[in-house]
Amino acid sequence: MWEPNLHPDEIFQRREELGIVNSVKMLTEILDSAKEEAKRIRAIKYLGLVCEETPQIGKECYDTLENLLISDEGVEIKCEAAKALGELKLEKALKPLKWVIDQKSTEPAIILASLKAINNTRFEDSEIKLFIENLEAKNKIIKKYARNQLLDLTPDVLIKYLLDSLKNDNYSNEHKSEIFKLIGYELSSINISFEDVSYLQTKYPEVITNLIEHKNVVLNEVTQVLKEEDSEFMNSVIAILTLLKDEIKDDLIKLILTDDFIVKKNAIIVSGKLRIKESLDSLFNNLDSLYSEVTIASIEALGQIGDISAVPQLLDILNIDDVSFEYTDIDMKFQIIDAIKNIYLHNEEASYNHLFTYLDKDNDTMKEIIAFIFGELGKEEFAEPLISILKVRNVDIRKNAIIALGKIGQTSSLNTLISLLKKGSTYWLLKKVAADAVYNIFQKNWYKLKDTENELWRNLNQDFAQLIEYLKSGEDEDYKVKLSMIKILETFGDEKAINALLSRVNDFHRTVRIHASNAIKRIEERLELEENNP
Repeated sequence: MWEPNLHPDEIFQRREELGIVNSVKMLTEILDSAKEEAKRIRAIKYLGLVCEETPQIGKECYDTLENLLISDEGVEIKCEAAKALGELKLEKALKPLKWVIDQKSTEPAIILASLKAINNTRFEDSEIKLFIENLEAKNKIIKKYARNQLLDLTPDVLIKYLLDSLKNDNYSNEHKSEIFKLIGYELSSINISFEDVSYLQTKYPEVITNLIEHKNVVLNEVTQVLKEEDSEFMNSVIAILTLLKDEIKDDLIKLILTDDFIVKKNAIIVSGKLRIKESLDSLFNNLDSLYSEVTIASIEALGQIGDISAVPQLLDILNIDDVSFEYTDIDMKFQIIDAIKNIYLHNEEASYNHLFTYLDKDNDTMKEIIAFIFGELGKEEFAEPLISILKVRNVDIRKNAIIALGKIGQTSSLNTLISLLKKGSTYWLLKKVAADAVYNIFQKNWYKLKDTENELWRNLNQDFAQLIEYLKSGEDEDYKVKLSMIKILETFGDEKAINALLSRVNDFHRTVRIHASNAIKRIEERLELEENNP
């Protein structure tokens, strides 16, 4: 019996009583005549479920659902129709579902629903390629869904498809970046507990084979789309290229010598990340490139490779007795210093004689740079040479040497630094950095003073007494120097330091007065705490 006023929910619940064919007709009638969109959506849902249960009437359901997907104007109607088609699992539904996705005006919600329907129906060659295409979807939810479904493939199958897709000239650089990220993610997930490729070669030999077969396209695309600011992309690229390192060395060196500026720079970056020593000569040749970006990339790569033979080449760039160099090439200067530091960190047992020789040369720029490098490396053997160059007239050299002594932290440097502080003719800036260096040395060594009978304790106490006396009598000292001195006494001082700080609570400079008062309070609080907790 025909009952036209039944709701879709009731039709579905009474489908056996009403008969499957009648139920389908009633649901279809609602789709054709009902004005309420919510009612039509429910009708689509149950139409799909009824047809899923009874495949023999699938054609009637399919035609209705396809028409709704293609022709209806409602977004929710189209989405529900796509979902219902997916539940039918009819391969002929793939064509209209893909057609809808291809239309530029299609709403993201409809695309997502269609992709889900396609995935429910079939996920083979053409569907895998479609999902790879959607890795560049502007809608983040669509992109994430496409990525997650691709990750359900076995690693060997997925990586093969992704590598093949890199050959697609229609894909943008952004799209290819997403492909590289997915390859890298998959590689890391199956090789996460292993430091080499042995597990990967045993478990998924096809992956290694495919990577080698595609090495040229991988290297070509990487050197075109490399983006250092995208850490996920860089990590993925390095994961891929590390597996190919032995296969691509020669090709990478050739790319470093190319005339293409972008390719050259990116090949240099990759050679550094992979620490390819065979590229050293090519990198040396690019240290004086017309393009500063290429030069800087070469410097950084040399630092990452860490071969000690690069130090003289890098220092030669800095070895310019020209005051203007410091200001016109400041970025490059610090890139070189950082590279030299990294090289020595890679070679802990290396000799520093080459660096020491510059301290005897008549080149203030190099002395200043070497002093800075010594501070960055922080070796105790640098303390004596640094103290020796404190006698020069150049303020920048002395400043860097003082800062370096503070970083190294040897207590044997304290006498020199305190003497410099107390000397009336010392420039205020040098006094300021000397006070800061003293603070660093005390901080590095204070934990050693548990045994108050040892020589270190006695020496540091003598040094500290000099600081107390200096602050007490330094009425005319620059206020910035006073502030650094107050910081030392506040952190390490006891009741003896309070007297010196009291002399500064009436200081001419308001900031000094405030800091001195605060320091006294903190010392008193600390002494009270120590008295209550012996």
